[in-house]
Amino acid sequence: MVAKRKTTSRTKTSKITRPQRVRIEEESKIDDVERPSFLSRFKTRKFLILLLIIIVGGVLFYFKGLFIVATVNGQPVTRIALIQELEKRNGKQMLSSLVTQILIEQEAQKQNISVSKEEIDNEVKKVEEGLKKQGQTLDAALGFQGLTKNDFIAQIKLQKLVEKMLAKDIKVTDKEVADYIATNKDSIPTDLKPEEVTASAKQQLEQQKLSTKAQPWIEGLQSKAKINYFVNY
Repeated sequence: MVAKRKTTSRTKTSKITRPQRVRIEEESKIDDVERPSFLSRFKTRKFLILLLIIIVGGVLFYFKGLFIVATVNGQPVTRIALIQELEKRNGKQMLSSLVTQILIEQEAQKQNISVSKEEIDNEVKKVEEGLKKQGQTLDAALGFQGLTKNDFIAQIKLQKLVEKMLAKDIKVTDKEVADYIATNKDSIPTDLKPEEVTASAKQQLEQQKLSTKAQPWIEGLQSKAKINYFVNY
């Protein structure tokens, strides 16, 4: 008989080499580091979004007058609604005024004509002195007309620009002044000095000529300008 060779079964176990073990440990460490980093970035992004919402909300509340002009029992009146109503009533007139203002300023720039702050201040002072003699103040007069001081200054600047550009057409002679005083002597205040009467008469005549010459001159600017209207009132 042939004796059977006794065999023993060995359990095969997979061995991990040292380099492999080191690599696995390093990858594990990397996972542990990246996981908190991702969570940190997520929390930071969420915080920034929340902060942005708070900032935007604060800005909108602070400048709420830009969007809402009033509330009536909690119901808002929007600035857009107000503007639309104003445009219905005065849109055409205001647009025409703005166009005229721009045309005058453009023409003044072409002719290299400007108005200094000193000239504006002197004109404001004259008006204030005239109102003071009548027992009024400039602020009260402007408030009655619904104008601000800046509105008044803008009007003076525009008028002075027109005066300078039409200076040759609004000159007043001494004879014209004398004739004006003689014609209106009954309405001239008696407490004025002769030089004050002359200065006032000259100013009145200049304003009359300016009013007569200004409108055709402005119409001439409009006829030569390229104006495109995108809104019809």
